[in-house]
Amino acid sequence: MIIYLISELLLYLSFAILAGTFIIAIVPNEKKPTISIHKRWLQLSILGIVLFSAMPVVQIVEYLYQGVGLSLTLTNVINNFEVGRAWTLILILSIFYYLLISVFPVQQKKSYAVLALVFLFILILAVGWASHAASLTEWSGFAFHTTHFTAVSVWIGVLFIVSWFSKDTKNWNALLKWYSPLAIVCFILTMISGFYMMSLVVDLTDYTNSWLLDYGQALLIKHLFIIPLLVFAFFNGMWMKRRLNQNPQFNPKPWVRGESLLLLFIFSATAFLGQSSPPHEIESTIKTNGVSALFQFFYGGTVAGVSQVQFSLTTFSFVFMLLAAIFLALLIYSFRKKAPAIFAFFMSFLSVLSIYLSFMTSF
Repeated sequence: MIIYLISELLLYLSFAILAGTFIIAIVPNEKKPTISIHKRWLQLSILGIVLFSAMPVVQIVEYLYQGVGLSLTLTNVINNFEVGRAWTLILILSIFYYLLISVFPVQQKKSYAVLALVFLFILILAVGWASHAASLTEWSGFAFHTTHFTAVSVWIGVLFIVSWFSKDTKNWNALLKWYSPLAIVCFILTMISGFYMMSLVVDLTDYTNSWLLDYGQALLIKHLFIIPLLVFAFFNGMWMKRRLNQNPQFNPKPWVRGESLLLLFIFSATAFLGQSSPPHEIESTIKTNGVSALFQFFYGGTVAGVSQVQFSLTTFSFVFMLLAAIFLALLIYSFRKKAPAIFAFFMSFLSVLSIYLSFMTSF
């Protein structure tokens, strides 16, 4: 399972790198710092899309090939399964996409950068076609998955490119003037589409019950990391403008990198969701797969069903929630008092851990 989880995480990163690169490429030079990203990164990202998007096909073939034969099973999956057809389309598109990026100056000419973004969006459509959400509904699952994937790729892609591939910090305030509104729009779209896709697999009244399963654990951890992420996003936007006006020599990149690392944790949780069994029926899933090892560790006893477990406030949960509030306060304090970015990142992680422990000790 680990290899499939890592492949899904790298698939998201591949899309984000391409989206961020080409959006930055169409922005005027006076509204962005100097960006230096080698063409090899873009080529590797396209190859990554081909390789990592093939993992669902590999999973199905691995499950079905015994007794049938590898060649026949592979042919059957590619020709008759939606995920196989979608990957074939991704492969064909990626060949042309690779040639476009290798032959033409896609980072220097805006017209080629726009064309590269069009190619990328078509690839996102192909990924959405093969998604789990698309298989649950006729059109809405596909539409919301595509919206979610596009918004996340744009939001995180620009942040990732600017934080790790910028050579200087000039024009940073000009960058924030267009990126901050874009990030807000992407965040809203991500929340709306993510909420809808979650409702397809988890009844909202069963949200806490889903924590008994691996899927619910990953969902909870993903949601918890959004809390410090919003703090980072606020300070990297509003606060950073004021800080740069006061001190033009201030280097914002460590703080933006901290935000990008938090997003990497969210990507990791999302990748785990993609490899876990969705809890359409929690009781039956528990009987089939058992409860999450993480939940079992904190609960201690044997769990036969959802009705046996009750969520309630305990002394431990109160203490951990108090610790979470302290760590979040220290996170905000670190921004205001100009502490090192690594301290803020560490406080973010501890706040998430404390909230998580508060919830897990409430059963």
